[in-house]
Amino acid sequence: MNKIKLIALDLDGTALTPQNKVAETTTDAVRRAREAGVHVVVSTGRICGEARDFAIDLDADDLMVTSGGATLSSISGEGCTMRMSMPWEAAVRAAAAVERIGMIAMIYVGETLLITPYDDLGFGSYKTNEGYLTSKKVVPSVTEYIADHHLSIDKIFVRSQDPVTLLRTRAILEQIPGIRVMSSAADNLEVITPAADKGTALGMLCRDLGTDLDHAAAIGDSENDFEMLRAVALPIAMGNASGEVKALCRWETDTNAEDGVAHAIDRILAHNKACDEQAENSGI
Repeated sequence: MNKIKLIALDLDGTALTPQNKVAETTTDAVRRAREAGVHVVVSTGRICGEARDFAIDLDADDLMVTSGGATLSSISGEGCTMRMSMPWEAAVRAAAAVERIGMIAMIYVGETLLITPYDDLGFGSYKTNEGYLTSKKVVPSVTEYIADHHLSIDKIFVRSQDPVTLLRTRAILEQIPGIRVMSSAADNLEVITPAADKGTALGMLCRDLGTDLDHAAAIGDSENDFEMLRAVALPIAMGNASGEVKALCRWETDTNAEDGVAHAIDRILAHNKACDEQAENSGI
């Protein structure tokens, strides 16, 4: 296996603790990696503003994969550097279906989260970070707002504690041509363009940083990490990952409650050191 030059970190269920915090041990490991010359980037389903808060806490690189791969974003630029939005008609149909069913949802439009007052009550009970608060725009009807302003939609995020409702909603959404439906946890659905995924976006980000996926590792835990894990040379599953994720990966680390990301980074750094020693011994 090649020496690893870039590590991509999912956030929820991976780089974040079960309390949605960044552990100091994780930040310390990210700093060790960057000091060793390894890029560490965030690759998340979250919008730029939210991802930026956590990326700063992690002391990660400036560029990020955001919105499930539908956008690339910059911490310093505080916004998207690339967007792959859904086909407009398909996105409006999907937003209307979610609104009609009565799910709480967020619609990602560039750096803005469009939500209704009902959605704001649902998400406001647990989303309190500055990135969410500054990104959200509350409108009476998201579907009408999108249609009236002819907005390009990057992602739709749907949340419910009822698995039956989620399955029903997913079945309805999957009947709409021009969108892709996936999940990042048992309580949500994510809708993006079929052209976008974390693997494709990470490949673009690698090129921007002068490396490639053959020298990249990724750490994840859920369905929206599949393409990223398939794309990199070293896919790593969290201990709390789904069985499908673990089946895709070469390594498994501890859970996000047990410093899994920090342990995985240290193992990568040990691998890189072994590669250097091997090259030195062979006279390369």
